[in-house]
Amino acid sequence: MSKSPISNLNFAYMNTSERRVLNLEPAGLPEIPMLGYCQYRNPRPDVPLHWHPGCIEIHYGVRNALTFGFNHRLYRLGPGDVFVSLPGEHHTVSAHPKGLILYWLIVRMEQEPFLRQPPEEAAALRQALLHIPHRLFRGTATIKRLFQSLHMLADEPATPLRALRLRTATLELLLETLSAAREHQVPADQSRLESLLDLIRNHPEQPHPVDDLARRAGLAPNHFITRFRLLTGLPPRQFLLDCRMQAARRLLREADCPITEIALRLGFCSSQHFASLFKRHTGVTPLAYRSGLAGPSRTSDREDGQGT
Repeated sequence: MSKSPISNLNFAYMNTSERRVLNLEPAGLPEIPMLGYCQYRNPRPDVPLHWHPGCIEIHYGVRNALTFGFNHRLYRLGPGDVFVSLPGEHHTVSAHPKGLILYWLIVRMEQEPFLRQPPEEAAALRQALLHIPHRLFRGTATIKRLFQSLHMLADEPATPLRALRLRTATLELLLETLSAAREHQVPADQSRLESLLDLIRNHPEQPHPVDDLARRAGLAPNHFITRFRLLTGLPPRQFLLDCRMQAARRLLREADCPITEIALRLGFCSSQHFASLFKRHTGVTPLAYRSGLAGPSRTSDREDGQGT
């Protein structure tokens, strides 16, 4: 019986210096059709709305941050964070910055027998993963180590013992992810901070001074910056710039107004300053983005495939 596709997007398996996408099915793990790692030297294009039928996807951030859009909310994955999407959930991925380092794994939940576990244990593991208590939560050093182990094991010669070690590492990774999600504590002040994040996203043209944001949050400025970084993966000024860049991409796609008007509307002092920051953030100029170029060199994109 043929398996269902794991994504509505086209993607390619590869092993390049910037992006590694492996299929562990031939290695004896039909549950893992995709194991990924990236270390981008340049900003990358956004990933459009997509989903993974019958699969969960687990991301672990190592360096820099990126944004997942899901269910009318934005989730900022920073270093040491985990983001989980469930089967069929429509989501986007945006703001792939220069220097991003990320691990991810797609797990085919419909596979039988699931990771060769006894039926009762396999059902319990499936149920726990499909009802994970948080989508974005703090990961652990063990999760990172297990992702690294999976990649190293994938490079070893194919033997029955390698298949066993891959399956064991996968089980440990899933169990550790569940444990981290269950232990995640939502700070008491998070609702106030999330309200401020919505304020910045909805009004990126405003300056949003840190002292004013800290006062609204009821925190000392230094404590506010620390909490802000834990929540978003970015300091407040960088988060504001990121929101302005997202708004700029939307306006460049949807509005016919001049680029200078977009720059001034979003609070930049000049179109030249805006263009310089936009190219640093996306890899292309505002004019090129409006013309349909969504990222840096198309050659590297062809080499590295698409999708996450």
